[in-house]
Amino acid sequence: MARSLYVRLVTDTKFATRALVIAVVTLALCSFGARQAYETVERFSGVRVGPPTQRCGASKYGFLRANSCHPFSLPAQMKRVDAHPKRCGRFTHTTAGFCLCDDDESATVIAAPKGCGTEPVMCEKACKQNPIVGRKLPACSPEDAKRREPCARRGATTTPSKEIIALLDELARAMGEPLGVKMPPGSRRDLYTDFVMYGRRMSEEAVRETRRRVDLFKKNAPAYPERAFTGRGIVIVGGNSPKFQTSYWVAIHALRRAGCALPIQLWFPEGESPDCERADELRRMGVTIHSFGDLVDETSASSGAHAAAAMTNRFMYKIVALVFSSFQEVLLMDSDNIVLRDPNSLFNSELYSDHGSILWMDFWRGSAAPDLASVLGYDARANHTHESGQMVMDKKRTWEALRLALFFNAHSDVFYPLTVNYMGLGDKEIVSTAFLHLRAAYGVAPHGPDHVGVRDHDRAETLGNTMMQHDMDGTPMFLHANLGKPMGFVPADRTTYVRRWQISNGRGLDLPRVVNDAAGVEDFEMWYYDLLKRKRCWFDGRPAKHWYHTLGFGPFVEGFHVSDHYNVNDELQSFRAMVDAGIVFG
Repeated sequence: MARSLYVRLVTDTKFATRALVIAVVTLALCSFGARQAYETVERFSGVRVGPPTQRCGASKYGFLRANSCHPFSLPAQMKRVDAHPKRCGRFTHTTAGFCLCDDDESATVIAAPKGCGTEPVMCEKACKQNPIVGRKLPACSPEDAKRREPCARRGATTTPSKEIIALLDELARAMGEPLGVKMPPGSRRDLYTDFVMYGRRMSEEAVRETRRRVDLFKKNAPAYPERAFTGRGIVIVGGNSPKFQTSYWVAIHALRRAGCALPIQLWFPEGESPDCERADELRRMGVTIHSFGDLVDETSASSGAHAAAAMTNRFMYKIVALVFSSFQEVLLMDSDNIVLRDPNSLFNSELYSDHGSILWMDFWRGSAAPDLASVLGYDARANHTHESGQMVMDKKRTWEALRLALFFNAHSDVFYPLTVNYMGLGDKEIVSTAFLHLRAAYGVAPHGPDHVGVRDHDRAETLGNTMMQHDMDGTPMFLHANLGKPMGFVPADRTTYVRRWQISNGRGLDLPRVVNDAAGVEDFEMWYYDLLKRKRCWFDGRPAKHWYHTLGFGPFVEGFHVSDHYNVNDELQSFRAMVDAGIVFG
């Protein structure tokens, strides 16, 4: 039988080809099945190891390559770490990263952390001669790790007043149905699909209809409701995902650390508010909890008149929270925005007194689509963009602009792509666009943002993870941690914590001193680290989603280089040194 099979394989080409294909597919399926089995069974404290290979002396995992030139930037291989190298006695490349020698439930051992362009190392030798141990914090309790159900106790959530619900209904009726206009093909979320880059335009009919609806809304929108709003306070939008949950706690603790006594309203999407125990703690800290779900009462929902508060993406929440909070004077903050000083002083500034508003600039020049001028008028296009991580508004003095911004927000499918491109596609330009269309002056903080992060080994500029904004005299006020959100995955010791605020484009290596002076402390980043270490399980006790969050070193650094992107506003002070050094921005 074996001989006849051999003869047929040799003499019958088609049969031999089919047999070869079957053999290859069978081998591939067996290999895949074995790999999946190993990945399922063999886990090493969050580090998903691959099929067993030889261990190279003291180096169990080999070299972990970073995705930038900082040794502790996010790893190039995000999904898993294979046990490697498969062959021992090999040197690493000159790229950044470190040798991951070993890892267990209590500690991580690494060696030879290095940046780009550095001498290659042999991990088995480095792990034996110069190991560095990073201790881990104990796992959070099962009680902290489980899903937290929103507090259903009466009074846990503050409901909107009758006046605000009535205002909501009036605004919704003025907004009408969805615009129903067709935008040009190509998403502005990606530079290479951006319809503006391809010169595509809205049809004349779409422009006319959009312009008609804007004019109709301005005609029918309600006047400022004198009895709906009162007082001064801070508004923050939270959430129950890991991206938001720790962030808003840090933001609130930072406000109280700075001596800010303003009341805080913390807004949540429906079903995402905290449990009763944490709701009580927030109340003790002067925070009231609000739900976007409460903005739609049964009458509004049944009549379809809830368009003013209808939200189809998370970018839409902030403007709704700003407009329908009970405060007349509002500091709106992102949940990942960390104050260094008491922001109450902003309400006493000359700029706010003159305009009843303060916006802050972003890194980029204006990127509005040409059709925005056709719809709203040329004055609605700005030469710079705005950063919406914080804004200050007196609703009474800016009401016409705010209600128009709410209209733009409700029709985000049209006005988001009309106002901004991939560097911030969302709500960030709709408030300024409303002011410009109405030809109403608004306040802009005179000092531009600074790009804050870590030194990247192959560049003179900053690998930035945070946008630092200033008060009216140029003193740092806000650290907007927009890349690498605050999370509780920190090591047990300060010595293996990876600092994230070490350098900036404007301040250079003097940044830590500038931040500490503004915050009035010896080491502000250690205050941040200690808070995360002490409260991590209380803030969010869920286990790590990514293996690199489980190590005894970190958190790993995220960031970007400004010069990697075009349309940089090189007139900002933060970039002057780069311009003077001959760097040309696109």
